[in-house]
Amino acid sequence: MPMIKILFFGRLSDAAQPMDCELPEGVSTAGELALWLEAQKPLLDKSLSDKGVRIAVNQIMTPRSAPIKDGDEIAFMSPLSGG
Repeated sequence: MPMIKILFFGRLSDAAQPMDCELPEGVSTAGELALWLEAQKPLLDKSLSDKGVRIAVNQIMTPRSAPIKDGDEIAFMSPLSGG
């Protein structure tokens, strides 16, 4: 059964733990996955929609429109604080 790996870094890791799951039906981009995760995990409470949240697919920074597929690793990284 094909799976994706989802990772959370920074303050996002306080709201959600890393997970392996099947690619949800109808989800084909990193941005769509972010919206799906927010609906599944109430503690994320729109956190992934924050424009400062960065997304990496297979360890490469990507836009929200980046396609995702079975076997991918998708990481969500909260904005860094400080300067």
